[in-house]
Amino acid sequence: MKIQKYDDEKGRYIMVAHDHIVYRYEVLEVMGQGAFGQVLKCPKCPKDHKTNEMVAIKILRRMKDDQTSMTEVKILEALLKKDKDSSTKTIQMKDHFIFRKHLCIAFELLGSNLNEILKKRHRQGLSKNLVRRYARSLLKCLQALHDEKIIHADLKPENILAIDEEHSDIKVADFGCGCYEDEKVFVYIGTQWYRAPELLLRQPYGTAIDMWSLGCVLAELHTGYPIFTGRNELDQLSCIIQVLGMPSIDVTEKSEFWTAFFARKWKNKTVAKHAGIRHPKSRPLVNILGTADPSFLDFMQRCLTKAMQHKWILEGRRNNHNGTHDHLRHEPKDSTVEPSFPKPGPLNKRGHKALLCEETLARL
Repeated sequence: MKIQKYDDEKGRYIMVAHDHIVYRYEVLEVMGQGAFGQVLKCPKCPKDHKTNEMVAIKILRRMKDDQTSMTEVKILEALLKKDKDSSTKTIQMKDHFIFRKHLCIAFELLGSNLNEILKKRHRQGLSKNLVRRYARSLLKCLQALHDEKIIHADLKPENILAIDEEHSDIKVADFGCGCYEDEKVFVYIGTQWYRAPELLLRQPYGTAIDMWSLGCVLAELHTGYPIFTGRNELDQLSCIIQVLGMPSIDVTEKSEFWTAFFARKWKNKTVAKHAGIRHPKSRPLVNILGTADPSFLDFMQRCLTKAMQHKWILEGRRNNHNGTHDHLRHEPKDSTVEPSFPKPGPLNKRGHKALLCEETLARL
């Protein structure tokens, strides 16, 4: 008797069109897959024969560590309890179950992700009003996550979904890399182009890494293109330095991986040769964004520059008094123009930007 094989060599479930899942969902087509599994989604998704509802089902790879797999469910359950009126701007879980030793999560069916929307617009970028609207929703999401001490850890356009065909609003999805601040599992998390510097340097991290990713996402929505596009981790950090400047040597030496990124003897303050020549602060943020809107520039400076620089300032001041990095010791001046984008909250004692409060959101 031939034994049916359900998984491929990578542990992914082998999907068959019109197959069933727990005799409740009919598989119409596999629409996408990632590192953690597959997603069956709109417009050809499983149809829930019990409620006659179209849903998206994420089928995770068969994993040895069931507890790690269940972290996503734990996070989604916590957000669902908090999300009585869709105020958290996070995708809602409908159900979860084990099917043929695979964890399956059923979600509400949403629209295209923001990367797909940008592609359809030929990378022209979104209008300022739409970017502002999405920024407000993303800030509400990050506030909700911060309140629950949850780190999304992979905020990027592909994981942000429009709620309808008109793209009137968005919700954040895919908590496969997510974790609680006190229950970190993965050292290597997130997608490289949206990964915060502390992750690149293998330093301690918290919910503030999502604020960094937010800045990267909003820049991409505005311009149509990712802001930092390193070829590898070394080049990624070099791209960041090209825009925001050099960290202190004291900070880099605290990272066990710092020698992979920085040369001990700098020549003309350029990054290591094998990363390509990128001069610190040679690519101003205002040039990248291509806008003179003071509120947007101020907001982006605070998302990308202030938190990182302040963290580096606090840790680097002790041993860095020779004036080499004076440009890192001064925080950007507050804009004198009343912003249409919010000003993020104050820096906390760890040097990271505190996530946004209701007063901040009210300014949008």
